[in-house]
Amino acid sequence: MSVKNNGVESKEVYAHRGASGTYFENTMKAFHGAVDDGADGIELDVQLSKDGVFFVIHDEDLNRVSGIHKNISEMDAADIEEIRIGKRFFRGVKGSHIPTLTSVVSFAAMNSIGLNIELKETVSRNPEKLSVLLEQLAILDNVHISSFDYALIKRVKELEPSMETGLLLKKSMLTDHQLSDYPAADAFHFHKRMLKEPYITYWKQTDKKIRVYGVEGNESYVLDPPEFIYGWITDYPSRFRTT
Repeated sequence: MSVKNNGVESKEVYAHRGASGTYFENTMKAFHGAVDDGADGIELDVQLSKDGVFFVIHDEDLNRVSGIHKNISEMDAADIEEIRIGKRFFRGVKGSHIPTLTSVVSFAAMNSIGLNIELKETVSRNPEKLSVLLEQLAILDNVHISSFDYALIKRVKELEPSMETGLLLKKSMLTDHQLSDYPAADAFHFHKRMLKEPYITYWKQTDKKIRVYGVEGNESYVLDPPEFIYGWITDYPSRFRTT
């Protein structure tokens, strides 16, 4: 976003797992909500089925979202597509299906909304599938890939140098390393807990994009953001919408 709100330049806003503060995470309802709330993009998670299909879901273990005690990596796509996810007592009646990545890519293209695709552990274990994923993303103009797995980030850059990559950072990743040790990352993404020293000094010194997740919209630094912030990743994109 480049519009101004009360004289302050707004930052890019991505809806974390869709508008997940209002709708169940990583569902088409949450993604429609992100569009309705005026988000610039959608952050989502990708896992891999047993037969090599990419699904949009955070956990490898299906229990939290579906009550099924299985890992998505142990199931074929056809069986996964039958699963209902959602709030505990409404999965069977009102639950949503787990979207495929291809369906969300088509949705993003039709709605001209960006995607931040976080690659999860099942993809880390199957890096040979990255070329398939990149082919599926080729129709999008506004997309970037993120992961905590730096080896995966490096592999994405080797396969598609033009693809923007975002390395998700934990504090431990900067204990014995510097940001310069991660040259394949075009951006750094981290939780708002790292908006303090000594990390702020690092963020000020890098020329890479900085995106912060875990923000709710009522923090003082959202109203008056530091110059080094490129964007926010939030469950509540409507709270960031300018008028």
